[in-house]
Amino acid sequence: MEIGVIGLGGNGRAVVGQLLEKTARNLSAYDPDGRSVRRAVNVCATAAELCDRCDRIVVALDASADLTRLCNSIAPFVRPGQIFIDLTDTSPALAHAAANGMRRLGAAYIDCGVFGREGLDGPFILFAGGDSEAFAAALPLIRCFAPDCHYAGPPGRGRAMRVICRALAAQLMRGVGEAAALAASFGVGREAFTSALAAFERIADPLAELGGGLPGFSAGELAEDAALASEMARRAGLELGGLFAAGERAEP
Repeated sequence: MEIGVIGLGGNGRAVVGQLLEKTARNLSAYDPDGRSVRRAVNVCATAAELCDRCDRIVVALDASADLTRLCNSIAPFVRPGQIFIDLTDTSPALAHAAANGMRRLGAAYIDCGVFGREGLDGPFILFAGGDSEAFAAALPLIRCFAPDCHYAGPPGRGRAMRVICRALAAQLMRGVGEAAALAASFGVGREAFTSALAAFERIADPLAELGGGLPGFSAGELAEDAALASEMARRAGLELGGLFAAGERAEP
């Protein structure tokens, strides 16, 4: 089985490294910006060349527009039986559209939402959306670079879970900040407050902002996904006012 990686930014390089360290021997790579890796891979001149060569293709592009351009350019070269595993940080709607496009060409598309501070370079959890049979077929490959991988459902669900998790992080940061202010009003100092809560490992991460450190995600990422989660809630007929406040709180 031939494996390809499109996109050699941070996540793409991490995938190449993990695959080469484990099982992959026939590995090809292409980057639209001309980036390369100093690894034993077959470097393709175009995405079409890689698509023509490979059966399983991991996509890790920098932006939604890059993914749209890629799907349009490789459409004539996609063949039945191929599986695309996409790590690009895009919206659930775009992931769903890409999956439909690939399905019409006979291929499968799995959208992956990565939730972690440093992408694939640090601790993370990966949520996957797509056809369940295609996910099962691709799972051994995915676990080579994402051991903590969870199937979230049909196309778009992997990205949706990433949005939901980041929106939750935004709400936690806001909630902890308000709790700290309330504690201060009762004469509980910030150090005492943070020390007490830091004893609970799962609660400690949002406290980085209170201590003057960096939060788990950039303010821009949190604001963007809080806004997107709010729109998803509206479409579902849910009234989740906290998401609006979280988006405002997370704005740069």
